[in-house]
Amino acid sequence: MTEHASPPPPASTTASPPPASRSDSGFLRHMKSIFIGGLIALIPLFVSLWILGILFNLATGFSYPIARLVANSDFFQHIVHLNNKTAIHIVSYILALILFVAMVYIIGLLGSLVVGRQLLNMVDNFIENLPLLKGIYGTTKQVISVFRQGGGGAGFQRVVLVEFPRLGCWTLAFVTNEVTDSNCGQRYLTVFIPMTPNPTSGFFQFFPAESVRETDWTVDQ
Repeated sequence: MTEHASPPPPASTTASPPPASRSDSGFLRHMKSIFIGGLIALIPLFVSLWILGILFNLATGFSYPIARLVANSDFFQHIVHLNNKTAIHIVSYILALILFVAMVYIIGLLGSLVVGRQLLNMVDNFIENLPLLKGIYGTTKQVISVFRQGGGGAGFQRVVLVEFPRLGCWTLAFVTNEVTDSNCGQRYLTVFIPMTPNPTSGFFQFFPAESVRETDWTVDQ
């Protein structure tokens, strides 16, 4: 009696899911990095606008009673033929703008005086101790200080190109300092890499001097 071999089981037709593409994973990491970088760049700008908005609202509140007196005066009504509500708003915004500029000027003037510097230092210490604002405020203040110092001292010395955020991608940067490692004699450059849309935010990085491309561009350009 002849034995017949049973046919092999049919191969499964269900395709296994393809492995995740490395390019997709790299793209998501790239998008996440760029998004976080943009968010970090926008935060100091939003904080600055928020503080300026508070100052302008204070100026508007102080100027409104004066604006109402001016707009209701016979002299003003004789010169400007507007209804009372519109006239009050126009005068209020004009006075608020003048008061706002005066407030900013007075704050800057106080910063140039000994007593004013002590007062501003107290405010600085208070803000730097706030959990949410201390990092943003400290970084923004440091970068603005570098911009104000210009080309001397700890300010921007010259413009260079560095490979950032990855090799092969050249980015504009400002040299702020040069240091030499006493152990090996290696020379390093401290550079500031600005970010858009707010150029006062960015990254401070160390690069070996030979890895940096020098340019003939000026800091003002």
